[in-house]
Amino acid sequence: MKATIRTPLAFLVLLLACDSAAEGNGKVEAKADAKADIQLDTKAVADAAAKARADADAKAELAAGAAAQVTVPPLKAVADVEAALGTKVALKPADLDLKGVVDLLAKGELKTAAELELFLNAPGGAAHRVDFDADGRLDYLQVVELRAGGDVNFELRAVPSSKLDASLAVLVATIGTVRAEAEGALKVVASYSAAVEGGADLEFERDFKAEFKADGVVLADAGAGAFFGWAVDVGRPAYVSAHVSPVDIQLGADGAAQFAGDVSASLAAARLAALRAAIKVEALALAAVDVPKVDVTPPKVDVKGAAKAKGGIDIDHSAKAESSVKVGSGGGVNVGSGGIKVGGSAGISVGGSAGVSVGGGGSGKGKAGAGFKIGK
Repeated sequence: MKATIRTPLAFLVLLLACDSAAEGNGKVEAKADAKADIQLDTKAVADAAAKARADADAKAELAAGAAAQVTVPPLKAVADVEAALGTKVALKPADLDLKGVVDLLAKGELKTAAELELFLNAPGGAAHRVDFDADGRLDYLQVVELRAGGDVNFELRAVPSSKLDASLAVLVATIGTVRAEAEGALKVVASYSAAVEGGADLEFERDFKAEFKADGVVLADAGAGAFFGWAVDVGRPAYVSAHVSPVDIQLGADGAAQFAGDVSASLAAARLAALRAAIKVEALALAAVDVPKVDVTPPKVDVKGAAKAKGGIDIDHSAKAESSVKVGSGGGVNVGSGGIKVGGSAGISVGGSAGVSVGGGGSGKGKAGAGFKIGK
């Protein structure tokens, strides 16, 4: 009986030992599998990170290559542009409100060069009145970025609407950044070019508190200086416009403006209207001549001989307008084109389109009697 009892007990113990060993082996295998899974996950993360870096590098190379392919045409001398167009270049500070543009950039209303170019040229309104080739149409203002060391300059170049040729562009103004590290500031200086008559003495400056680091410049007020914060970002490709006409800009059904086929920059209709409202675009003003007051009361004259006195007003359409101011030997004063001429000894003549002539002398022959003439 004892033998029959021991055999089942031994068998049970043996079974329990096998189960325990199997369970232990299972746990070891599970741990090994988990470790392998962790290793696989870590490798997958590393592979993904490496791929992301490779993609970023590839995109950077593509961007750099694209920027390198966009060449900046050198600016011709103004005299050469005039010879090519057959007309004199005419630019004045009032043609572009440079101060207003700088104010918009300083307030962060425009954030990139593409937005600036869209704003300056979008159809449906006007942000300038540059027409240096005098063909009655607004010229296109290109934004061209130039870098020199750590400084970044943006040239505003006008492309003649009569030619649409960037090689005939004329520099209107420059907006530049200067790193004033000793002062802890990024300085912005905007000025008109030498081609702008009377613009040499006009310059607009803004300062932004900034921290200069090895990998870039950090503005204290990133919101207000959004454009210039973007400008000094060393990691981005340089902006060089390839557009020469407003037809390169399309307006959506909602009035938003963007470059055709390019959704990287856009200005909503309401925003575009607000930007235009902040800029001064003056209408062309015609110069007026201040005509002095003249007493045209005819003097009393005793007419003798065969000459007949003309006592009325004679409208003379053959009188010619003069274009100068002259003091004659007989005491006359002549202001052309609507001015006044005092000729001879006592005569007064207003030339141009509304002139008045009072003939001199109290007697004699001929037609210069006592009348006064309004000549055309």
